[in-house]
Amino acid sequence: MSAPAHPAWLDLFPDKDFEFRFSVRPGDAEQFLGPTEDHEQIIAARQAALDGAANQHQFDHPEAADALAECCKLATITETSCRALALKWEPDFLILLPGENRRFIFRAGAVCFPSSWRPEEKIGHPVYAIHAPVPTLNETLGAQIDKFLANLKPGQSWERSNWGLAASPALNQHPAQNTPVLDPPFGADEAWVRIEDQLLHHLPHSGALLFGIRLVNVSLAEIKKFPAAQAGLHRAISTMPDEVADYKNVTQSREHLLGLLKD
Repeated sequence: MSAPAHPAWLDLFPDKDFEFRFSVRPGDAEQFLGPTEDHEQIIAARQAALDGAANQHQFDHPEAADALAECCKLATITETSCRALALKWEPDFLILLPGENRRFIFRAGAVCFPSSWRPEEKIGHPVYAIHAPVPTLNETLGAQIDKFLANLKPGQSWERSNWGLAASPALNQHPAQNTPVLDPPFGADEAWVRIEDQLLHHLPHSGALLFGIRLVNVSLAEIKKFPAAQAGLHRAISTMPDEVADYKNVTQSREHLLGLLKD
């Protein structure tokens, strides 16, 4: 998907040293989940993922039946299944149910476009632990995230964004896909900032949390058209701790990336 003329992702790269920030903004679930001009292409890619390895991408659980029915009503579809919902909505979605200690736990959903993580291994995990054991995240933000989610009012939506780096613009980057990693040398048009725009929507009737993930791939070449974003990304890559650089797929290409972002 191409970046807009004045892209929303510019704010992702401030002139600050790297740190994990749980920055949220008021959201609009209807707009976030609605179709874009790339709808047919995206849905075809979602169907290919489900047809190829449903056990890696689709997760139905009886415990989440009420929440799933509420999501299907929100999507205006009559069939109540994660697959049907996955072929209506462009974003990936996870249904999280409230558990002990006011934590929301991943119980059902469809994740067709994971960013180098295995969704099938994350059933039963809280939202902030879904992608991977993210270095320093739980220690710095885990309690804050739990408190924020527990205090969401029914019907309320919030959005946030996260990013990493990839050697491919492929949507489905499940580890089973053997997607190439960033391995120098490569050009600015061969490295991609993989942005996840995320929705947190408290379903008013079931009390579940709908967690949506919409992908935007932006090449380094596109980032470099915006000097402030270029400088901010350079600073983030140069100052992130080594363990975070591993998580964000940066370690073996850090110096090469910094060189590209200086040009």
